[in-house]
Amino acid sequence: MNELVIFARKLYTPQGKEAVCGSQMPAVNRYDNVYVIVENGIIREVTSQEPKSALMKIETDLLLPGIVDCHTHIPFYGFRENDFFRRIQGKSYDEIHRSGGGIYETVQKVRNASLAELVRFNLKWMLHLFSLGVTTIEGKSGYGLSWEHESKQIKALKILSRITPVDIVTTFMGAHAVPPAMSKESYIKELVKMLELIKDSCSFVDIFCESGIFEVTDAEYYLSEAVKKGFKIRLHAEEIKHTGATQLAVKLGAISADHLLKIDENDIKALSQSETIAVLMPSTSFYLGEKFAPARDLIEAGAKVAIASDFNPGSSAVADPYFVMHLAARYLKMSPYEILTAFTLNAAAVLGIADTCGTVEPGKNADMICFKDADLLTLPYMIGIKPVEIIKKGRRFAN
Repeated sequence: MNELVIFARKLYTPQGKEAVCGSQMPAVNRYDNVYVIVENGIIREVTSQEPKSALMKIETDLLLPGIVDCHTHIPFYGFRENDFFRRIQGKSYDEIHRSGGGIYETVQKVRNASLAELVRFNLKWMLHLFSLGVTTIEGKSGYGLSWEHESKQIKALKILSRITPVDIVTTFMGAHAVPPAMSKESYIKELVKMLELIKDSCSFVDIFCESGIFEVTDAEYYLSEAVKKGFKIRLHAEEIKHTGATQLAVKLGAISADHLLKIDENDIKALSQSETIAVLMPSTSFYLGEKFAPARDLIEAGAKVAIASDFNPGSSAVADPYFVMHLAARYLKMSPYEILTAFTLNAAAVLGIADTCGTVEPGKNADMICFKDADLLTLPYMIGIKPVEIIKKGRRFAN
């Protein structure tokens, strides 16, 4: 007997186990009146034939793969309301950062929080995102800027992965800023030492490559050390200013270059000729009042594009994947089909897990979201929509 059978009046899903690029991104399969058969948490079959028996049956108007948010800054602690209003009054990101606000404000709050407080504060965000259909998420350290507090963030992610249904992929981002009263050179040496300590707890190493924080030369040295130690690498690139970080990402074989608000034609060409995935986060542009990344140019050049929320308390306080989809449609000019691929299959490929999630097809985890009275096109259009049920590895969670 099948454990779970889902009857979907409409199912949309990309296909495959690796990121797709350019013109392939809209190639989403649509099935009408289809049954998805789940056994032991894994999709066994997608068929038009109704199975004879099942322990549980679900009917849904719209079925989609679970959302994969491949770039967040969970766990953090507290908020940065003052940053938001100072920015509205005309203060720049650099001015706020140099005055001790920005990342430094969150660093202080994370340092002051206990591990239990850090877990409690972020648990509500994890459950909130899960209720919206985010079944897999990437979380980063980077608000500790010392081993004591970076490791506290990593421990918090480990605990959150045990007490929530969400799969969490952990990234070490100690290179988020240079701690106050410490030279950059000394801190980079400390970061390299930390790499030895996180081998068993983090999948990726990331760096905020930005003028006045970590320059391209800093990033190349540090990430090269990470590669030597067997880590996969990612870069925050061309977010505030154009630094050349995208070219470095391609040169080093980074899994992704993220943000890309200020990329140029040479960067687009380099990405399109590489395996590095462009991770775009329109909510950051919206929140900072900055230009949006040139998604259409990247897609038309043949680059692999994913989207993510960049959920964090400073530059993207947006905990709603459907608002991210809306921004991707309105400002990145992506089609609903490109958006679905970017937020599922391609995002899973960024995290190295596209062989197990990101699509609805046999052999993958049964991570799916169910909607009533909706089509795929409804999601980027109707801000505030919410799935009626989330299925995570075959377990049902009703909203």
